[in-house]
Amino acid sequence: MLQVSCHRSNGGVDVTTVYLEATRMYFGGRRLWFRCPRCDGRCRVLYGTWRIACRRCHRLRYLSQRETKEDRATRAMLKIVRRLKPNDPDPCNDLPEKPPGMHWRTYDRLIERYEGYIEQWGLAILRRWHTARLTTLSGERWWCPQNHIEHGSSRGKQRHGEST
Repeated sequence: MLQVSCHRSNGGVDVTTVYLEATRMYFGGRRLWFRCPRCDGRCRVLYGTWRIACRRCHRLRYLSQRETKEDRATRAMLKIVRRLKPNDPDPCNDLPEKPPGMHWRTYDRLIERYEGYIEQWGLAILRRWHTARLTTLSGERWWCPQNHIEHGSSRGKQRHGEST
C-alpha cells in the first residue's frame, strides 16, 4: 500500500491510497502491479493530473490511435524507406535503390507494399477532398464533386453542361 500526496495550486493536499498486487511469473519470480484507485484494475503505470489513475481512466490514447489513414500510410512508407536506406540522416518518402546484399525478391516485395501504401494514401486524400463542403458566408452550398458523382444532383449536372 502506498500513500500518494498531490499538492493543489490552492494549497490543498489530496491523499490517494494505491495498492500493489503481485503475480507469479511462469519461470519463477513475481511481478508487481499497481491497482488503479479509480477502476481497481491492474496496471504497470499510473498517471497523475488532478487525480491518480490508469491510462484507461484518464482516457489517454497512443499516438498511433489518433492517426488518420494518410498518416498511417505515410508512416508505413517511411518505414520501408528506412529499411532500404537505414543510414540516411534525413529520409524522405522517395523509394531508394536496392541496397547491396538484399535479395531482389525482398526488394520487389517491399516495392509492392510501398506502392500499395501510396494508393491508400491517395485514396484517403481523395476521400477528404470529396467530403469537403464549400459554403459561402450566406450559407449557400456550392457544387462539390461528391454531389455530382454520388447523388447526381441537378446542380452539379448543370455545371457540366448537361440538361435535366
